[in-house]
Amino acid sequence: MEKVKLYVSLIVIIILSIVVGIVIGMLYQTQKYNPQIQNTETVIQNLSSQVISAVVAYGSVTNIDSNRSITLSHKGDEMTIMVSDDAQIYEYENSVKKTTQYQNIKVGDLVNITTTVLPDGKFQGDMVIIFAHNSI
Repeated sequence: MEKVKLYVSLIVIIILSIVVGIVIGMLYQTQKYNPQIQNTETVIQNLSSQVISAVVAYGSVTNIDSNRSITLSHKGDEMTIMVSDDAQIYEYENSVKKTTQYQNIKVGDLVNITTTVLPDGKFQGDMVIIFAHNSI
């Protein structure tokens, strides 16, 4: 009698394992062919194409670090952008654009960062324009 219960339990466990495996496989296939994922991949490919020369990010600097990473905030959205070592940095002073250094960018500054989209979907800053310096 104990052997029968053991065999029945093993059969139930095996059947449940197969059913769970099938469900997980179906969910994986659904995610794999999800149109939103395919659209995102297409957008990244298009934005990183040679036809698109730049994408501009705009906002107030909320964080800046020594690794050349700048976080911008605008209307509740935030984005962090790595600025390349050879990026051009400009600032407007009395309506005149002049060259400046990365170290002159401060938290609170209002900036545009001209970026390129890398094939992995990350943004690389190639030019920073400071429109208004933080008055703190």
